[in-house]
Amino acid sequence: MINGFSKEELIHLIWSRPNFAQVELTRNCNFRCKFCFENCDAKDTYQDKPPEKWKKVMDDLYDLGIKKIHFSGGENFLYPYFTEILKYAKEKRFINLINTNGSIDISNILPYSDEFVFSLHGYKEVNDEITGFKGSFERTIHNIERALKAGKKVSVNTVLIKENFENYKKLYQYLENKFKNLTYSPTMAIPCYTGKKFDSLSVPINKENMEKYLSYVKMIGKEKFVYKHGLYGLLGEEEKSMQMPVCAAGKSKLIIKYNGNVYPCNFFQTDEFLCGNVFEDDIHEIWKNGKGFQKFRAYYLNNSLPEECMHCKKHNNCFSGCRAWTESYIQKQMNVKKEGDVRCGIIDAYVGA
Repeated sequence: MINGFSKEELIHLIWSRPNFAQVELTRNCNFRCKFCFENCDAKDTYQDKPPEKWKKVMDDLYDLGIKKIHFSGGENFLYPYFTEILKYAKEKRFINLINTNGSIDISNILPYSDEFVFSLHGYKEVNDEITGFKGSFERTIHNIERALKAGKKVSVNTVLIKENFENYKKLYQYLENKFKNLTYSPTMAIPCYTGKKFDSLSVPINKENMEKYLSYVKMIGKEKFVYKHGLYGLLGEEEKSMQMPVCAAGKSKLIIKYNGNVYPCNFFQTDEFLCGNVFEDDIHEIWKNGKGFQKFRAYYLNNSLPEECMHCKKHNNCFSGCRAWTESYIQKQMNVKKEGDVRCGIIDAYVGA
């Protein structure tokens, strides 16, 4: 009991109103990134929804209690009504976070944006080779300058594969010398089974490579490093009074795709985890009873932890790590079950009671 409430009562109270939605206005993209977990590519064309439909979604998200919208993609700037949607979202007082590859001038949307995540996957020609877009590095650098000059929060996302893994330090040092107040999110690529197949490109998950990755985390420092995919749980706090995993799936966020489908996590976009469709179903019903959300919640509520995790001081926060970093997921078995994060043993994250 905590202040007279049971753990289950508190968890249901926390889950009753999510605060974060990731919205994919379009899946169209002008890049050909080799690792894209959304399987976006410049050669493909997708049918976008009209702005009136997305404005209705904005209304519903506001009513649900959402405070922040992460506009993902595809490439947002290829959606013809992007500025109109952002302006409407600001009128609803949402915090607008914009994900972009930085290839298109962001100036027109600066009045309606709060934060930016720019994708840079290597230093200069390395980035251009990975994205399949010549000159993309310089274009992104110019847009980072525009965002910072306008006083916006800016983070740089880098997906680490074989081509850029050894090169990351060079990219980081260049950005640190050129700019102030950036945050960074270099992430080891996870094979997403609804995305591009890049097994031959991914960095092998072994002790040597994880130690190098952690050296990048240390180089950036806690103040500037943006944790993703359960990494904070593995590296962070040892003691926490209440069991509440860092994973947001089913807890605090919705993933909304260009066609309206809703999922709990970017790496669990299959029919088994489909929670509903925002253009067809009631948003409150989706959040309350969506089968993908229910699967993750049941995992938390049933204390579905491996025995070894139960004896670790981090388990209330880590809760056995990211479900996309399990051996089952790596072996192409998409499920939520009692299983540890493969990174834990490799980086010696376990702290005995």
